[in-house]
Amino acid sequence: MMTNRHALWAVAAGAAWLCAGCSQGLTLSDDPSRYVKPTVAVMNFENRAPFPVGWKIGDGMRDVLTDRLVATGRFHVIERPELGAVVEELKLQHSGLTRQQNRSSVGRLKNCNYLVKGTITDFGHVSTRRGAMWWDMLGVFGGTNRAVIGMTLYVVDVESGQIIASESLEESVRAGDLSVQAQYRNVGFGGTVFYRTPLGRATARVIDRAVRSVTRSIAARPWEPRIALVQPPATVVINGGADRRVRQGASFEVYQLGSPIIDPDTGDVIGHQPGKTVGRLLVKEVRPRYSVAGIMQGRVDDFQQGQRCRAVREE
Repeated sequence: MMTNRHALWAVAAGAAWLCAGCSQGLTLSDDPSRYVKPTVAVMNFENRAPFPVGWKIGDGMRDVLTDRLVATGRFHVIERPELGAVVEELKLQHSGLTRQQNRSSVGRLKNCNYLVKGTITDFGHVSTRRGAMWWDMLGVFGGTNRAVIGMTLYVVDVESGQIIASESLEESVRAGDLSVQAQYRNVGFGGTVFYRTPLGRATARVIDRAVRSVTRSIAARPWEPRIALVQPPATVVINGGADRRVRQGASFEVYQLGSPIIDPDTGDVIGHQPGKTVGRLLVKEVRPRYSVAGIMQGRVDDFQQGQRCRAVREE
């Protein structure tokens, strides 16, 4: 028969697993279609915290973060660490040794706007005794044992090479009274069982914070459609459709960016002067990834590919 103590432990363990599961499936609440979707690549994490179980923690953290960024719907995530294999496959397809059917085109690999990378600074169990923090990967610590993970996250602008965001993240959870070897034997990093462990729960929390940090730094700017094609006499195609929740009957004002404002110290573009308004569009047809609009105001010759559109609120 289960004792009260065991029953309480079971309830606590179940609640912890539910929290970890929620953390794994967590996506940002804002509608992804409202924001720009930058193209990013997650690089291998540098691991400065060796762990006795033998996990490849740096590779594992990259894979988990990549999966979570994709799940948000706020990014185009491309493969960079394994790009060599992609290039070799393209070379093989165009070597004359394979069939022409379904051959991939050369020169279609997407360019990356940002690189996401990190350094793992802490990963393991820690115990507090007499007010001091000390590490013992194999010991049994009793109720003061905690699982700790710490990392430094970087977001790098590919065009400038500048680190545009850097944040130190750390999380810890109570780990109980079992040794590291007992808790993590036969457990794979990033798997379902992993997220039931103390380090798994701490990792889920850190990854959640990392996703929010990356989103906040490069994917928080509101999205606006742009002109993809001008079709005389009075039709324009814009680059957002059902995927961007564009609706039939929506009205957009087309405008041009003004001259760039240059920072005299760095040479960076820090803004633009107000540009002229070209005209107004009314969406007539919505497709999965684009919309067809009619020109309601303005001359067709003034509309050009790449011009920006802002939504017009009808009064």
